[in-house]
Amino acid sequence: MRNFRPMAIAAALAIAAAAAPLLITTASAASTPPWEPDPNALGTLTFYNSAGQVVTSGSDLSHLFDYAEASTTDPTSGTKATLVFAAPVPNTPTGNFTAQQESASTNFPNASAPAPLNTTTNPVVTLASSDANLAAFIQANMPQTAPGFANVFQIRVVTSGPGGVGTVGLNEYWDADVMVDPNTGTWTETYPQQGGIIQTTTTTLEASPANSATQGSQVTLTATEVAADLTTHPAGNIEFFQDGFSLGTAPVNSSGVATLPTSTLLPSAPPGQPNATTLKATFTPGDTSSFSPSSGTLPYEVDPVATTPTLSGPHRVGAKETCSEGALDFGVVASYTWKANGTKIGTGSSIVLPGSTYKQTLTCTATVHDGTGPTSAPAISAPVTVSLGSALKATKRPTLSGTHRVGRLETVHPGTWSQKNARFTYQWLLNGRVIRGATHTTLRLTRAERGKKISCRVTAHLAGFANGVATTASVRVTS
Repeated sequence: MRNFRPMAIAAALAIAAAAAPLLITTASAASTPPWEPDPNALGTLTFYNSAGQVVTSGSDLSHLFDYAEASTTDPTSGTKATLVFAAPVPNTPTGNFTAQQESASTNFPNASAPAPLNTTTNPVVTLASSDANLAAFIQANMPQTAPGFANVFQIRVVTSGPGGVGTVGLNEYWDADVMVDPNTGTWTETYPQQGGIIQTTTTTLEASPANSATQGSQVTLTATEVAADLTTHPAGNIEFFQDGFSLGTAPVNSSGVATLPTSTLLPSAPPGQPNATTLKATFTPGDTSSFSPSSGTLPYEVDPVATTPTLSGPHRVGAKETCSEGALDFGVVASYTWKANGTKIGTGSSIVLPGSTYKQTLTCTATVHDGTGPTSAPAISAPVTVSLGSALKATKRPTLSGTHRVGRLETVHPGTWSQKNARFTYQWLLNGRVIRGATHTTLRLTRAERGKKISCRVTAHLAGFANGVATTASVRVTS
């Protein structure tokens, strides 16, 4: 079950929201950065995708856009444009910001670009798929945390060629600024504001029950969004997720609240452990030209519930019996206890039934848990009655020892049997017929038995099992 977040980026970004893990916000995204308008800028930039559509935000920090167009013509007749990223620093002139080239220098005008870029005479930089990688730039340049500077980056275009404006590090360029939300891995343009000011929103998430619930029970998720002015609740929808999997979508009301009851949450370990779960609410405004999206997350625990286990096996003494909860959700572990007539006889998913369980009622009790979460309420299998075990079998045949002569003792040895602790009874035979009273382990041979064959029939007895019978080989009595 579990999270899909840009962790490498989150680690690099220093954000105030780290102290409030249930809240993800881009609270200053609508504010103009304190260094704008940049005194070194010749104008601003507009970003486009491969279809020629204006781009003001996105969720791919490894490639922000496909084209960047300057707002004015190049006053010095440059012919090549290059993209540059800069890391703003408080109390530092913009020309001294750390800057890094982010693309090759491409020719403009670019007639092969999509409309309207194919006809503009303003500088246009054309980007390869590996260009404009803000994620890599962030990892190499730790963001600032000062108000107005936190998670904000400047994007520049410089020109070169005959009479071009310059290259990376010079103090003339066209620029724009973007702000990154490290928790969602998204970016939003903050300067210049395309089509007017976009007011940011904040989304928080709560659940009832508050901290945990049992699998299959109803949990009510409540998300609340508010615009940066803290009074406006823009219309839109909120989609709820568990570890990236959608639980459903609900519209926000006039108070900015969306509610989703669900009983489909999958089991998880307690927060902070492997297999822990995270719930998330993502607000999508109906008017994306006026309000930004936002998300809120909530660590949560979903305790698994044991279902009635099933028994498989012949239900007889000496046979293997298996208890199963069926397919378990990821991370969930089941435990089993066996009872006969209510008395514990073993644990584990399988057991070989002892003779003492004959004619008794057999059940298996199952419990489940995830991580160090609480053990579920027990679930008990349907009872079965244990039947008589299979007849005992001689794995090594009984044998006779002695001289086989008249007047001497003959002794029977019971051999080896399929079950331990069996007891034995004996019956001596003469030419295959019962010798009355000869039921001991020894027999003294008489003259009447001379020339005839003797043998001994051994019967094995063990509680809960059918009797087993085996006979020795016959021997002839001599004088």
